[in-house]
Amino acid sequence: MKRFWSLSFTVMLLGCSSTSGLQWTFVREWGGTGTKPGQFREPVGVAVGTDGKVYVADAGNHRIQVFSPDGRFLFQWGRVGNEPGRFAHPMHLAVTPKGMVVVPDYGNDRIQWFSMNGRFLRAAGRSGSGPGEFDAPAGVGVDSRGNIWVADFYNHRIQQLDSAGVFRMQFGKKGHDTGELYYPTDVAVDSDGRIWVADAYNHRLIIFQSHGQWLQTIGSKSDGAPGAGMFNVANAVTIDSQDRIWVADFYSHRIQVFDRSGKVLAVLGRPGQKAGEFDRPTDVATSGDRIYVVDYGNDRIQQFRSNL
Repeated sequence: MKRFWSLSFTVMLLGCSSTSGLQWTFVREWGGTGTKPGQFREPVGVAVGTDGKVYVADAGNHRIQVFSPDGRFLFQWGRVGNEPGRFAHPMHLAVTPKGMVVVPDYGNDRIQWFSMNGRFLRAAGRSGSGPGEFDAPAGVGVDSRGNIWVADFYNHRIQQLDSAGVFRMQFGKKGHDTGELYYPTDVAVDSDGRIWVADAYNHRLIIFQSHGQWLQTIGSKSDGAPGAGMFNVANAVTIDSQDRIWVADFYSHRIQVFDRSGKVLAVLGRPGQKAGEFDRPTDVATSGDRIYVVDYGNDRIQQFRSNL
């Protein structure tokens, strides 16, 4: 078996440092441990749809849950299994510009596409190490043309599929040197088409050109007290509408924000269970001035407002 690792008041966020004037205010949280609608068991991924709805990959419950922008439960789909529309630990999902929800189905070694109301559309992939095959797809990113970029976790590579799910290319191999990957968990694409990879267990971000050539490495392992720009498992990467890079720093219990050059803009959060504190955050999504963080260890989503 594969392994994978609402409050109504508003308070100023604790544990936030900024070098760019960015500021956050805690707005609300929702969730709690359980199997009922609106509850979570080890949530991993979050994405905001073109309709503003918030899509959460509730990995331990093998389902996708959908919420209004203010955290009100709307509907859900999926259950454990390998049939179309079922999951074995859905992970870092994404929404395409055309409004399709793309879900990496980690335990079933495939990618599934759905409409925004949860209707199954298609699937791609099978178990293996060949082109178009996966060994625990952990995260997906979408470019402006609708191509899907997949973080193929145990194969230590990135694969590109077209919008129909047909394999196009791949890059990466297992290792710790420049341009090599060690259990990549997520991928995002910036406005110039550059590929940003959360190279999780190398504790860094790597930027590649769209054909797979290495461009830049950001970050290193954080030993002891974590410094800004260092990581203890860079678990997820998201790029907002202003090309700012948001990274879930898993064991440092925080979110870090970078500009396109790799300069640290801000650090959000600290360990704990209170508002604005995290226990191993696994993903972050933005929509305008709204920020949504998956607080994996606390089985909740936290929402913040920024001064964008």
